[in-house]
Amino acid sequence: MLKSIALFIFLLTALSNKAIDHRERKNKPKYTNCSKKKDILTGKMIYTSFDELAVNKGGINLLYKAFGKLKIDSVPNGATTKFTIAFVVDVDGSISGERVIKDEVGNVGNQMIKIVKSFKWCPAICNGKQVATLYQIPLQICL
Repeated sequence: MLKSIALFIFLLTALSNKAIDHRERKNKPKYTNCSKKKDILTGKMIYTSFDELAVNKGGINLLYKAFGKLKIDSVPNGATTKFTIAFVVDVDGSISGERVIKDEVGNVGNQMIKIVKSFKWCPAICNGKQVATLYQIPLQICL
């Protein structure tokens, strides 16, 4: 009998805690701390935290597939085939502040930027609002 009462109290407590937690989650909307900073190159305010990342229309796989068309004439001795570019995806989906961060071969980063600019972009979203963000793309080409 004592075990039955203890089990009943445990179940009652467990169920009531879940109901309270569920109500609290429902009434308390989730907000992201939309941190932002000034982009040094463009002078624009860009968000460093957000709910949804900026994305090219067609998806990231389509973008990387387009990078398959990159042309490398020659690789200097000791150079790596790792490349990185960055750019700002503005609130309207336009691209600005393009920059080549790493390109030891030369001209590959510029080709990457040209490909990125050929896509339409959807801006990042923070708390339901479209925001500008800095987007960075690393790429390694295996020869």
